Amino acid sequence: MAEETPATAHASPAHQQPSPPPARPARLPTALVTSEHFLDHRTPQGFPEGPERLSQALALIEALITEGTIPLSSVLRLAPRPATEEELSVVHEPGYIASVRRAVEALSIAAAGSKGDAPGPIRRFATDVYLSPGSYTAASHAAGAALVALDAIASGAARNGYALVRPPGHHALPAHGMGFCIFNNAAVAARYAQQRYGWERVLIVDYDVHHGNGTQDMFYSDPSVTYFSTHQYPWYPGTGSAEEIGAGAGRGTTINVPLPAGAGWSVFDPIFRQVLWPVADRFKPDLVLLSAGFDAHFREDPGLGEMRLSTPDFSDLSLEVAEIADRYCDGRLVAIQEGGYHLTALSQCAATLLVALTGSDGIIDTLGQPEPLRFRWNDEAIIQALYQLHDLSGYRRKARRPGPIPGSQPPQATAAAPEPDQAEGKTP
Repeated sequence: MAEETPATAHASPAHQQPSPPPARPARLPTALVTSEHFLDHRTPQGFPEGPERLSQALALIEALITEGTIPLSSVLRLAPRPATEEELSVVHEPGYIASVRRAVEALSIAAAGSKGDAPGPIRRFATDVYLSPGSYTAASHAAGAALVALDAIASGAARNGYALVRPPGHHALPAHGMGFCIFNNAAVAARYAQQRYGWERVLIVDYDVHHGNGTQDMFYSDPSVTYFSTHQYPWYPGTGSAEEIGAGAGRGTTINVPLPAGAGWSVFDPIFRQVLWPVADRFKPDLVLLSAGFDAHFREDPGLGEMRLSTPDFSDLSLEVAEIADRYCDGRLVAIQEGGYHLTALSQCAATLLVALTGSDGIIDTLGQPEPLRFRWNDEAIIQALYQLHDLSGYRRKARRPGPIPGSQPPQATAAAPEPDQAEGKTP
């Protein structure tokens, strides 16, 4: 029998040390896709949708990253690329795309011929849509930003993404823009995900105060895309009744939740937990897109929105959407900026959304909560009507989250952030 040496003794089972547990893989970062290109889309003085919406949000996010409130390692900063005409034409008519390009080229020629350092003319192009010499670059990059986020997710570089862009997109129709929107950024992203990566079933969640008529129109007969929208109704643009449920093969994949002015957390929370969850459970998406408009905030100008959500409420709704993505599609989620015109509310909601996407429930908020309601919305009736309309019985839903007073906003801890110095947005 061979003599045991120190080396063989160390290797014998009696002397082996237990193996350390495998390291838990670090959470992938959130792709933040944004650019100063978006500031080059200029609108008239006093118009609600202006460059300061993006610049103020970016300034706050940069400050939070610099001070460590948002860890640098949790954010993957990426530059957008312009969506190609081929990518745009999957949802927009080529003639419309060409008309936008020609209009901007004419403005650029006029700007080149002007004297001095003037930034160039601004032209009304469609209902509530203006163009300037930088508008095509901004709009094509806004449509391409979510595609960059999708590429990062597909390559394993990011867990999810946030396209912090302007102009917004969910009102843009196949053949014309409207409502501040030129190209439909979410629709371009949905088709790109399907065609490039085979993520066939796309769920689009839209909590902007205005109904996304353009997004609905583009997928109204398409069973591969489910569009879920909560919005004030009746309100601009006049679409989005509960009876608009899709057509043909797409019947049942449009879910509109029209809500009266003044609705807040006590209505939105059960709708997301008890209606959106069953919708997702039935559809089982391969990808979730979030049309993230913050104009249902209680500080929004009443000419643009009359809802009563707070920044913590938006955090709750965004975390529900992220949890749906985690459950059904390995966390694949891209948020795309839509509306929000109160500058402080927009910037703090944008920062809070980024925090939520990184996996935290931290909140950046100095605006607090709206005054409690003295009555209670009959949200049970709303939910029951939607259950019957969309045949949602038997699908996964979450228990109601109780509030302290019926109809009120629940108390929630907030992380204060310095309020930016810029003036708040005003309507014309």
